[in-house]
Amino acid sequence: MNAYVEKCMLLDEQRSLIVRGIQEGKKEYETLISLIPEFTTNTYAPRLQYDAVNTHVEKMILSNPHTQMKVFKKKAGFHPYIVLHDTLRNIFILVSKLPKSKYIYNQSGYRGDFASSNFDRLLEMGAPKEELLGDTVYQQSLTLGFENQPFGIIVSYDRDSDVIYEGALRPDQEDWIYKEDITESIILNTKDIVPLNNYKASDIEPRLKPQREESDILIKIKNTTT
Repeated sequence: MNAYVEKCMLLDEQRSLIVRGIQEGKKEYETLISLIPEFTTNTYAPRLQYDAVNTHVEKMILSNPHTQMKVFKKKAGFHPYIVLHDTLRNIFILVSKLPKSKYIYNQSGYRGDFASSNFDRLLEMGAPKEELLGDTVYQQSLTLGFENQPFGIIVSYDRDSDVIYEGALRPDQEDWIYKEDITESIILNTKDIVPLNNYKASDIEPRLKPQREESDILIKIKNTTT
């Protein structure tokens, strides 16, 4: 099963960009917070860090268009968040805060969207049902082809520590399909990265119909009557 999960995980450059965005967002937050006076109730602090992180992650993705990733701004009630979309592999990524001491999130509707089709995607890719589901009772959806089944990833960071995790939730949100520490995943030399395909019109060889030999061309001549 691990081989199928690995095909849905973040690629090295994607992981590096997101980790750098989180770290730079937290760094800017520390700079800003040092300029703000101490108040009796500092309710702005957690929101400010969250906004700074989202902003820097978005900048990282948008400044690297060759990764073929898009950024969408969403809201769950009054809670704003961003969604990253790997358009080539149909994978959606949520960047979200999770305390280091907490193993998993509480169940929620919008995070459930990032988990609802994860089993379907892996099963359609060929993952062994027994290994993936275990004793879990799961009703698989109609077969649509794995490329049409989105896969949801959550990148979690802690407010105070440097730890960053990448994981994918089970549809019931009671456990992770996988969860890995990606804190040290920054690629220092981006020149060594093989970029994702980013085809331009000038890069694509026009596919014309094969030319026929003159002898193969049938010429229809209108019959004339005398």
